[in-house]
Amino acid sequence: MARRPLTCKWNPDVHKKVINLLKVAKLRSRMSKSSIPNGQTMPDPSAIAIGGAKKMDAAIFFFDLESFTTISAALSMEQTLSLLNFVIPSVMTVVRHWGGFFEKNTGDGVMAILGTETKDRSIIAQDAIECAMAIRYVMKNEVQPMLASVGLPHINFRVGIDLGEILIGRIGVHSHNFLSVVGTIANLACKLQGLARSNGICIGDSLARCLNPYLQEHVEIGEHPDWTWQYSQTGQPYNYYHFNLDWPEPFEWVRRGFFNQPAF
Repeated sequence: MARRPLTCKWNPDVHKKVINLLKVAKLRSRMSKSSIPNGQTMPDPSAIAIGGAKKMDAAIFFFDLESFTTISAALSMEQTLSLLNFVIPSVMTVVRHWGGFFEKNTGDGVMAILGTETKDRSIIAQDAIECAMAIRYVMKNEVQPMLASVGLPHINFRVGIDLGEILIGRIGVHSHNFLSVVGTIANLACKLQGLARSNGICIGDSLARCLNPYLQEHVEIGEHPDWTWQYSQTGQPYNYYHFNLDWPEPFEWVRRGFFNQPAF
């Protein structure tokens, strides 16, 4: 039986998780400046022994808030913290729902790894694009309206994703170390995030080729003078694409029987 182009992972349960999380963030946004304690030292993370590196196929996912520096410059520190507490936990909730792991939090963004539990690139690509679609739905339909409701500014976002072979290594010394992704795909995904449109999803050729044919109908080739990547073996252009398909409302997705009715 052929795999459906999209799965039932997009559902009211994950949608409800994000809504509940946003309600908590809304309560936290009301805290006064005096309720935030002063600190003298950085909190110590749990010690993690340094290990080796693991080579695998995975999707690398970058999420970033657009024009964050300019927007946050007009806000107080407390307002900026409140804005981030609406956005970043919502993104993290969705990424975890699709089995992702976080490589780093960039302050106003997230870098994550998806697809580490399978070698099937079609499944990795499906998980990555579904996750990005869910984040776009949550940001546009829940987070951005919530920001407006508490008097915080509208802020757009961008997502970049690509798929390929990476190394995941543990770097540092015994008292301070971390996991880090090494590989061209990570560099490409970061650049793709910068090329994405406002509230857009930008994907690399490797990921696009692994998508279900139905999903490939919703990609639009991108063009930018700074994008000059090529396949090393052939010299052919390594294209990138804007992905333009959106999830429907979760209950509507359930009503359709999780893609038993293929037309969006």
